[in-house]
Amino acid sequence: MRLTFFLFLIIVLGGCNNTPTDKQPVSSITVSIRPQKYLVNKIAGDKFNVSVLVPEGSGPETYEPTARQMQEISSSSLCFITGLLDFEKTWFSEVSELYPELRVVNLSQGVNVISGEEHDHHDHEAGEEHHHSGLDPHIWLSIRELKTQAAAVKDALIGLDAANKDYYTANYSRFIAYADSADSVITARFKAAPQPVVYMIYHPSLSYFARDYNLEQLSIELEGKEPGAAWMKELIDMAKTKDIRGVYYSPQLDKRSPQAIASQLGIEARQFNDLGEDIIGNLLKFTDELTAQ
Repeated sequence: MRLTFFLFLIIVLGGCNNTPTDKQPVSSITVSIRPQKYLVNKIAGDKFNVSVLVPEGSGPETYEPTARQMQEISSSSLCFITGLLDFEKTWFSEVSELYPELRVVNLSQGVNVISGEEHDHHDHEAGEEHHHSGLDPHIWLSIRELKTQAAAVKDALIGLDAANKDYYTANYSRFIAYADSADSVITARFKAAPQPVVYMIYHPSLSYFARDYNLEQLSIELEGKEPGAAWMKELIDMAKTKDIRGVYYSPQLDKRSPQAIASQLGIEARQFNDLGEDIIGNLLKFTDELTAQ
């Protein structure tokens, strides 16, 4: 499906390089997941190399650090985590003991985190899905909450490298302007769409996005597990009573259930990579798909 001109323009503008500099990267930063690399690169520019712990195609639930990654962390100047993923809670306590001088920045600080109860509110009629420790960890999938995380990244970089404060501040301001523009476009698109806007997704990773724009998200998995036959029938029956704008699955998870439901509804199941690096571009594309009908 083709993007509208305005969405395309914002993606292009958001992809522009940060302020150029002649200096080579001075050190390295480690992040938990690829979306955080996107955010750090937007603000750090070419001042740091950024390493990602969870590799592309893998999920945080099954992640185990490699010896090489342990070595990379030992030489990192900063480490950014969501603070909400299970492996972070268990593994980074050990990392802090091994490398007490490493500064670990928890990007969930200051974020309006969705609890299990609020998650259910945005996952209407789709059963209770238990996230990590009862909190939804997908804080990077809200443009509005991403701005809070961007401020934390900026402050951490300035604390580490005060000589380049103006550089980081300029990149941060540029990113905030891009995020605000994208948020405005998405808000306008959903306000103009027939209400309610309902979509189904295998793993309910877009609860923050649903909260931001008053969408209805229906989860296919049940309590974090593959749905059984009875739940599948209930989902299909429920979906037929609603104007489902899309059925989605993550490339890291089984797509058979979403494809089966989409087939019953006469539509095509689509992929949404909740660990994709281009956060805002992916959310703009998702918006375009939900509102183009």
